Amino acid sequence: METWKIKPVFDRKNKATPEKSAKVEIEIQFSRTERKWISTDIELYSNQWDGEFVVRHAKFKQLNKAITQYVKKFDDIIKNIRKEGKDINLKNFNIFYNEKHVKSKSSFLDFAYDELQRRDLKWSTKRAHLIALEALKRSGVIKTFDDITPENIALFDRFIRREDPTRGQTTIHGYHKRIKPYINEALRLGLIEDTPYRVFKDKHGRYKTRQPLTMDELQSIRNIELNDRQLQKVRDQFIFQCYTGLSWVDLYMFDYDRCTVEHNGVAYIDGERIKTGTKFYTPILTPAMEILKKYDYKFTVPTVQSFNRSLKIIAELIGLKKPLTSHIARHTFATTVVLANDVPIETLSKMLGHTKVSVTQVYAKILNSSVEKHAEKLNSII
Repeated sequence: METWKIKPVFDRKNKATPEKSAKVEIEIQFSRTERKWISTDIELYSNQWDGEFVVRHAKFKQLNKAITQYVKKFDDIIKNIRKEGKDINLKNFNIFYNEKHVKSKSSFLDFAYDELQRRDLKWSTKRAHLIALEALKRSGVIKTFDDITPENIALFDRFIRREDPTRGQTTIHGYHKRIKPYINEALRLGLIEDTPYRVFKDKHGRYKTRQPLTMDELQSIRNIELNDRQLQKVRDQFIFQCYTGLSWVDLYMFDYDRCTVEHNGVAYIDGERIKTGTKFYTPILTPAMEILKKYDYKFTVPTVQSFNRSLKIIAELIGLKKPLTSHIARHTFATTVVLANDVPIETLSKMLGHTKVSVTQVYAKILNSSVEKHAEKLNSII
């Protein structure tokens, strides 16, 4: 009699720690030599898993229920294989799994959302893909697989340009780049006959150097009186970024108790970047620590879209002529706060979590004040 085993498995590659998360997978064993692991969207730390169950997690009940549903879904697929008189093995499971996956989808967007959940992506990457798919949904031009045509991709391109005229070509390219994997997967499964990107060519575009804030501009943002509570919170969180170098996603995931260490009376953020997984070590400078104390060391960070909308309002209120986004804070930290005060670029690289100093040198190129300062010093010597 054919038997199979299905069970949840956590941290199969033994990488999880109390500070670093890993995924829960569903392991399906067909025989001693045939197994399949299917990734879930559940990520935990090492102390949040107890054999087969999620523990010590704010949503442990929902997560354990989700795991049970995963197991039942795959068990039902295997029962259908047996019902049709076919051998229960990896090959037949893959066929039935893909057929069930495709047949249950009424639209390309449903298919793409499901694929997104199945893919083993970093949290920040998954979020970026979701933003692109949400934009595709808002455009309304692609609903079914039959809608995936070069003409409709061109309409989608026009939509994202008109929706936000400030989007540059590199940003537009990013939207296309993030929906291509789902179109390619549909092509691989035979759901479409060809990729529309064979005809429609999206250009990469040139990267525009972001202009950091000057110290005067930074002080204007710090000093402005804001009556709206949401604007106050976003302003304060932005200032915290400017004095720590955290990106929006690292700010969103920031936990003071888990991410900080103290040395000689100074608190440091000792962690890994969500985007790249690289280590970084940066001080919490006095203005940032003041903000932490103001909010009892805990932030409630809005979505990046809401965050940037609030920053746009703040920029208008102070009469700022340059774009103000969450990423400008990281540039401001690197240039105005750190490099302008003669901190070595190698030290800045460690603060930002860059694996190569050459990446950090992008910030040094746009810092004219540093050149001017050293020119004055040289003149006085010569």
